[in-house]
Amino acid sequence: MEFVVFDLDGTLLSTDSTRVWLIKQLKSHPLRFIGAISIMPIAIPLMKVKKYKSIGASFFLWIATFGLNRNQLIERFKIFSTEVNTSSNTNLYWFDKGISELKKHLKADRKIIIVTAAPELLARELFKTLGLNINVIGTPLKNKMGGWISGIHCRHEEKLKRLKLLGINSPWLATYTDDIEEDYPILINSQHPYLINSEEQRELNNKLKNIHYLKWN
Repeated sequence: MEFVVFDLDGTLLSTDSTRVWLIKQLKSHPLRFIGAISIMPIAIPLMKVKKYKSIGASFFLWIATFGLNRNQLIERFKIFSTEVNTSSNTNLYWFDKGISELKKHLKADRKIIIVTAAPELLARELFKTLGLNINVIGTPLKNKMGGWISGIHCRHEEKLKRLKLLGINSPWLATYTDDIEEDYPILINSQHPYLINSEEQRELNNKLKNIHYLKWN
C-alpha cells in the first residue's frame, strides 16, 4: 500500500479553516463576541508564536463552544462544512486542483492521510461533505468547564508521531503542504515532497532538493 500525506489549511483549503469557523461562531452571539474581545490582549500575542498558537486559540475556542456538548459541537462543524462545500462561505473554499490531485491518488488505490493542526472533528466533517472516505489526523479537543479546548497540537514533529502511531513509516510516497518550515518533518520523510502556492519559500528547502512547487486555486 502506498501512502500519500496531505496538509489541510492552505494546501487543500484556501485559508485557516479553524480561524474562519471561530470568527463565525464568536459572532453568532453577543456574549461570545464580547468575551472574545476581552481576552484578545492575552490570546493574540500567543497565537503569533507557532509554538503557543494552540494555547492562544484555545481561549477563543472555549468561549466559542461554551455550553455545547459533543453532539452540538459536531453539528456546528457539520453546518459550517456544508457551507464551505457549497461555496456559500467566500472566505474559505477548496482548491479544485488540490481535490483533483487527491482524487487521482485515490483512483490509483493509494491510501490518503490528512494530517492537520485543525481540530480533528472539524476536519472530518469537512471531508464528509465531499463524500470522501479518508483518514484524518488532527488536533484532539477536550471538554473543560463547559467549553472545549485543544489537546496536543498536531503540528510539526507531532504530525510525524501521529503518522507513526498509525503504522505509517517513512519514506511514504508523497507529502503536500503549503509550509516548508512548519511541515518539514513530514516533507523530509516522503519520496516526493510538494509545496503548494509557496514559491517564496524556495530558500528554505535545505535538504529538500527534490521538492516540487505547485500552484493551486
